[in-house]
This record gives sequence, structure tokens and C-alpha cells, in this order.
Amino acid sequence: MAGQRISSLSSPGPDLIEPPGRPLKTALAACGVFFAAGVGYILFSSHFAALTAATVPDLASIEKTKGLLFIVFTTVLLFCVIYAMLVRLDRQQRRLLNFGNRLIAAERQATALVLADSIAHEVSNLLMTLEYHVQELADAAGEEKKGALQKVNSSQDRLKALARRLARVSGRETRKTYFNLFAAVSDALAFAEKHRSLRFCKIERTGPEDLMFMGNLLLIYQMILNLVLNAAEAAGEKGRIRVDLLEQDNFVVTEVHDNGPGIAPNMRKTVMEAFYTTRKNGSGLGLLSVEACARAHRGDVEIRDSDLGGACFAVRLKKTPAVIDDQ
Repeated sequence: MAGQRISSLSSPGPDLIEPPGRPLKTALAACGVFFAAGVGYILFSSHFAALTAATVPDLASIEKTKGLLFIVFTTVLLFCVIYAMLVRLDRQQRRLLNFGNRLIAAERQATALVLADSIAHEVSNLLMTLEYHVQELADAAGEEKKGALQKVNSSQDRLKALARRLARVSGRETRKTYFNLFAAVSDALAFAEKHRSLRFCKIERTGPEDLMFMGNLLLIYQMILNLVLNAAEAAGEKGRIRVDLLEQDNFVVTEVHDNGPGIAPNMRKTVMEAFYTTRKNGSGLGLLSVEACARAHRGDVEIRDSDLGGACFAVRLKKTPAVIDDQ
């Protein structure tokens, strides 16, 4: 439709991690240019020295000047290259730090939403049972007990209002943008690879590189980070991790595989519960935040066996149309 555009389709903002590029080809090209320039300088300067030097001392003086000029030029060039690399590294470190802070904030928010949703659900179930028994007591009680029962009903009403408020908070829509999901996963993996648990792990990724998705970018980052760190913990040093992106009907599926010991079928529901952890310093909220991401995108989480020999966490996220701005 004329006059409409898809929002949030611009290039990644300054807070995202830059792609690593092709370091080998860049290094070979730079070395090739420097080698060609150096050979050209030596040949030209030697020819010039041979033509201009009348005596051996003159030739020695010219050769010394050539050497000094070469050292000065090389030093200046080396300084520029190292300075540019350090500036880029500093910029990347600042972006990674900002990215990490945003992930921590998103995880706290997602965890709070899931806890609020769980509490509201449990309170509602308990209130239904309580209301039934209170009504039975009201039918059997005499006039002298009606005042106490009215206080109980009043407390019930306040608890119902609290449960409704918690439900509204947990169902709050999160900010969504239209972005390349494969690129987002690649950015999250680039950040996760800095973690000590993943330094020696082999990480693979598969999926369509042009997969666009409408969703909460920070929750996606946080989900990938938690799943990959969880897989690394299970696989151990020099483990193997694979992240697959798939399209199934109206869902996008993110599968994280590892070659660890796997998860027994009778434990797959337990590991998703809040505060459950097998790590000494673990919080037990990582997988809960994964569930929060799935709920925010009207999806679910499934744990099954992986073809790598370990566990596979499959997160389904429902596709939604891109936001259209009328302008």
C-alpha cells in the first residue's frame, strides 16, 4: 500500500555487536600491499642510489638514509594500524558491556513476569477452592458466624483483586520490533562466546539467513544466551553445541543441541521450574527466563533428546505480522 513502510527495518543500532568480518583475507591483503610497496621501494631506491652515488661513501650514505626512511615509514604505519585496532576493540568492549547490562535488565524483567503469572495462576486456583468451602460454611453456619464469614469474603475479594493485577502485569505486552532473527542469534552467540564456559566449545548454527521476525529483541538475546550457556555447562570443556533455526507452520523454532549427558524424561519438567539448579552458584532462573520469552511470543518450550547425544531445547515462537506505520 502506498504511503506505508515496515518499521524497525533499518540497520542495526550502535549497541549491537559488529560482525567479525574476514580477518584472514584482510590480513593477507594488507600483507600483500605492504610487501608490494616494500619491494617497489627497495628496487626504486637502489636504482636511484646507483645513479646518483659517485663514490662508495656516497652510496653508503644514501643506503643509510634509505634504511632510516624505511624504519620511520614502517613505524608510523604500524602505529596507525595498532591504534585503529585498539580503538575498534575498545568500541566493541563498550558495546558488549552495554549489551550485557541490557540482557541482565531484560532477564530480571522476564523473570518477574513469569513469577507474577505463576503466582496469579496459583492464587486463582486456591481462591476457587476457598470460595467453595466458604459457601458451604455460610449455608451451615448460624447468625452468630455471619460476621466472621463476611470478613473472610472481604479478604477473598481483596485477594481476587490482587490476582487480577498480577495477571495484568504478567500479560503486559513487551515492545517488539521487526528484525533479522538469524543475525540476532549470531550476535547473541558472538557475545556468549566470550564466556569462559564457551571458550573451548565448538558452536555451530544453521538456518535461513534472511529469516525476519517480529518480536522482542532483548528477550531473544537473553533466551539464546541462557540456552547456550546451559548447553555449555552440560557439554563441558571442548563440548559441541548446535543452534538450529527452523520454520514450522506459523512458528519459528529455535533448537539448541548439545552432546552432554542429556536430561532424563522424568526430569524435563522439573528443570523448567523456578529456582531449580544443579550448579553450586546457580540461581535457577535461566530456563525460567527462556519460558518467559516463549510466553511473550505466544509459544512454548520443549525438551527432548538431541541427535548430538545430549539434550535439545526447542523454543517455538509464534510469527506475527510486522508493524506497519502509516505515514
